Amino acid sequence: MESMDLRPEPARGHDLAPALELLSRSDLPEKGVAEAFGHYFVVHDDGQLVGLAGLEIHGEDGLLRSVVVEPGYRGQGLATALVDAAVERARRLELRALYLLTTTARDYFGRRGFVDSPREQAPEGIRDCWEFRSGCPTTSAFMKRVLSGS
Repeated sequence: MESMDLRPEPARGHDLAPALELLSRSDLPEKGVAEAFGHYFVVHDDGQLVGLAGLEIHGEDGLLRSVVVEPGYRGQGLATALVDAAVERARRLELRALYLLTTTARDYFGRRGFVDSPREQAPEGIRDCWEFRSGCPTTSAFMKRVLSGS
């Protein structure tokens, strides 16, 4: 497993089923993934999907979700590469900011430029999305990374 060979690439249709399986095994929500799959990134090793991250677009803002790496592949920087790919896509789409909800990775995302944000300050598009409304517990950390403008 030479991590330098493993890099994120845009997800394709045939990646959806293994992506949903990985999310299910990782206790992450699958709801809404298929609809936003055009802005997802995957990492393959020998044809097997071993990493995933997605970007949902809500108006001028994005929601980073489904960041997951197979347990045997963690610690190689794959999650960071996936997050970077999603951030780069968000920048190219000229989104203002990227938001996320996490119950377990607050420190990790804090090291990647995300800061805690009050839930009541979430933009309307983010507030209206399923993950914000009901997909993640209210105890989740709500975090933001400004990309442009503001």
